[in-house]
Amino acid sequence: MCKKSDTSSTTTTTEVEGTWLTNCFQSGDYYHIHSATVTGTDVVVKYEWHTDSSCSTDYALWEDTYDSLSIGDEVTFSDATKGHKFTSEVVSFKLTLQTASAVSATNTANFCGYSDWALNTAKDYTGKTCGSTAYAVANTSVQGLYNLVGNNLFIGTLNTTGSYPTEVSTSITYVKQ
Repeated sequence: MCKKSDTSSTTTTTEVEGTWLTNCFQSGDYYHIHSATVTGTDVVVKYEWHTDSSCSTDYALWEDTYDSLSIGDEVTFSDATKGHKFTSEVVSFKLTLQTASAVSATNTANFCGYSDWALNTAKDYTGKTCGSTAYAVANTSVQGLYNLVGNNLFIGTLNTTGSYPTEVSTSITYVKQ
């Protein structure tokens, strides 16, 4: 969904306050559940990885933490639904491996420059390069875009370039809990 027009406005975080959760879905070799919890200006996004289609067998947990959430200009999308631009700041990125095979594979790969990953122990990879992805350092400002349709939240890719995304993904739906 591409944006149709912007109108200058700001709003409080109240409209996105609370916990938002996806259904279990497959992506690549794993099954995922994503959640986003907004409390005031703090945001915690979790990406649960599972090895089974019911998302009951844990594999890994990725946890992205942000603060200083600020909701900005309203955006009207081509289907006439509305959303907002937003900014936030990186606090941390953490990964917890939940199986021995995940620990072994991650240590063998020297993932994020670490070879001492341990079972059920969160490791901070803020500011590290993991595989081919370079993660932002703490206090980096990120720009985003969301579309709120009833109890469904759609989020665009977060940018660290100072520019806002121009669309949101409709392939992953977060539902208000």
